[in-house]
Amino acid sequence: MTKSQSAAIVSAIGLLTGSITIFTLLTDPSDQVVTLLVRSFLPLCFSTILVGAGWWMHTQGLSQTVTKRILLWLFVVGSLMMAFEFATILFQQAEGVVLADRIATVHNGFVRGAVIGVAIGLYDGQRMITEQREKQLQRQNDRLDTFASTVSHDLRNPLTVAKGNLELLRMDVKNHDTLFSEIETAHNRAEEIIEDALTLARDGAIITNAEPLELDAVSTAAWDSIDAPNATLSIVETTTIDGDRARILRLFENCLRNAVEHGGAAVSITVGTLPTEDGFYISDSGPGIDPETGEDVFEQGYTTNEEGSGLGLAIVQTIAEAHGWTVRLRESTAGGARFEFVTEGSTEPIEAKAS
Repeated sequence: MTKSQSAAIVSAIGLLTGSITIFTLLTDPSDQVVTLLVRSFLPLCFSTILVGAGWWMHTQGLSQTVTKRILLWLFVVGSLMMAFEFATILFQQAEGVVLADRIATVHNGFVRGAVIGVAIGLYDGQRMITEQREKQLQRQNDRLDTFASTVSHDLRNPLTVAKGNLELLRMDVKNHDTLFSEIETAHNRAEEIIEDALTLARDGAIITNAEPLELDAVSTAAWDSIDAPNATLSIVETTTIDGDRARILRLFENCLRNAVEHGGAAVSITVGTLPTEDGFYISDSGPGIDPETGEDVFEQGYTTNEEGSGLGLAIVQTIAEAHGWTVRLRESTAGGARFEFVTEGSTEPIEAKAS
């Protein structure tokens, strides 16, 4: 369920309950001020609040987590209040007291509970966001520590190589072409490490510009940037995900590049949706991941390639966490690696063409 759908349901409930109240007022009017206040005026006010709350949810750009929590609490508290009023009516009947406005009483109980539920849901959702931001700040601090460690440790190797070749160049001008090439390689390696470390630090920031993205379109766009003419990408299902386009592209590029680098030039890669959860997967036909390694592949600095920075999959996990997603590593049906991303708010899967 999308954010707009949640907001629309809240407003629809307000309109429906308000219509019921007006219908009751017109078909069974009362001359008593207190009765009009309790049966009509207050319920209409609560219904109006629900309509306004739905519109507010739609215009404020609340996260999907918050809107779903608001809707959940609306139904929970509204149902509890309705059940309480119904139980009270049954108790009064057992005592010999029969209410004339039983249906209106139960209806009004739901409306009151719905408004209370919206308030509780908003508080609960904001509390969750606050906790997420605190965790985000902690992750940012961890990334800064990682960046400092990368700069101070990982950069020493290519810089040491460059420095050593410069010393050799001073002593042996005959092999200057080879030495210059090694120096250039070392500097390129240093630039790659710096770029990956900066990406890791940037891509963990809180998502503020999420937009609906089609899974097949993002996968294809990322695949176009991968130089693997003999590899194949198959998109078996597509769906819509909310995310930062630039970061989602980087996530796919890193996963696809990882598959090509470890699965070989003719690796087959498959993208599809998860069968029982909201989300998607990226799998390959490569050699897979050593079971003893497991989730260590997401650790910053982990690599089986001497030329790699060890930050590619760490960046993938960082981007996923910034979106509030969970990333899991599984074995694909072909025996390779399968990265699963559990998201929120995906629509029903749609068959997609292979590419």
